[in-house]
Amino acid sequence: MEKENLKIIWKSLSKKEFNPIAIFRLQYTNTACNFIINHKQTQYPHLIMTRILTIITILISASLFAQESQFCDKESCSLPKNHETHSDPYYNGHLCENFNPKQADFSSEYLKLQTENISKLSTDKTDTLRDYKFDIDSLFNTGKFQQNGVIGLDYKRIRIHISQTKQEDDKLEFIISGKSNVSGNICDFEGTLKVSHIYEINENYEFPGQASLFAEYEFFEDSTQNHVGVFKGVFECAVYINHDTKEIKLDESFSIADGYYNRTYVGIWKSYNSGIEKKCIWGDYRLPFTFDFDQGDGEMMVNVKYIENGWETFGDGSEYEYSTGKAKLKNQWWK
Repeated sequence: MEKENLKIIWKSLSKKEFNPIAIFRLQYTNTACNFIINHKQTQYPHLIMTRILTIITILISASLFAQESQFCDKESCSLPKNHETHSDPYYNGHLCENFNPKQADFSSEYLKLQTENISKLSTDKTDTLRDYKFDIDSLFNTGKFQQNGVIGLDYKRIRIHISQTKQEDDKLEFIISGKSNVSGNICDFEGTLKVSHIYEINENYEFPGQASLFAEYEFFEDSTQNHVGVFKGVFECAVYINHDTKEIKLDESFSIADGYYNRTYVGIWKSYNSGIEKKCIWGDYRLPFTFDFDQGDGEMMVNVKYIENGWETFGDGSEYEYSTGKAKLKNQWWK
């Protein structure tokens, strides 16, 4: 009887019809009955109880790891559904347990997750920092480099260069100008970035002044150019607050760490002509909510299925020259 019940358990697991409560009751009832009937004849009654406990342990473990997944197959998401990695926007390999990869706009989810996490160990200092000087060149402008990102669910490569930023008088609002480049189609854009929160980490004695800045942005491409639209979403970057000089600068102190990300834009691009919205996320290094696109561990590595969407030379070093000892982007396409 016990052997038959184990067959039932295996059969249910293989069919993905696992019901741990029902199977446990079946196994426990039959094993317990056998124990009661035969306890006078067996010389090792403790072995039966050990077997029962073993079965309970197996069933509990199986119930945790056999979670139904709404958006992806279980083979790629073996962790329990409530595991913290499924709610980390940068842990792309397991995001599909709780988020739909076909969704275009993740700006609300990103802002909610990131602010909830940072607010547990920091204080919102936004109002007290209004008269501080923002180092706009480091915070927003890209200088001699570009930012890489994705546009659309096929993760086509988009390159962004921000050349000029100007702060509005007495406001936490900035006018930003730059250019976008998708498959050689270069467009000018201009728009606003409005700071919503600046969270400074509490009791950070080793690295005082570290904080996270969040903002909302809306950048409009030139309507007279080709394939144009509007970029809209939320922005996050790591900043350093110097309370003595009343300055706020970009914090790149962890730039060599695995999984580093900064100056991240999460939102959509909406076409002027068709009104179609496409996922559009860009920033420095790692990108959130990109699901199977990023296959890397310590650094971003593009899934081979998306390489032909503009990523052929990304990461192989050929886009840069090193004659001066420092990396320089060869194609200054925004000039």
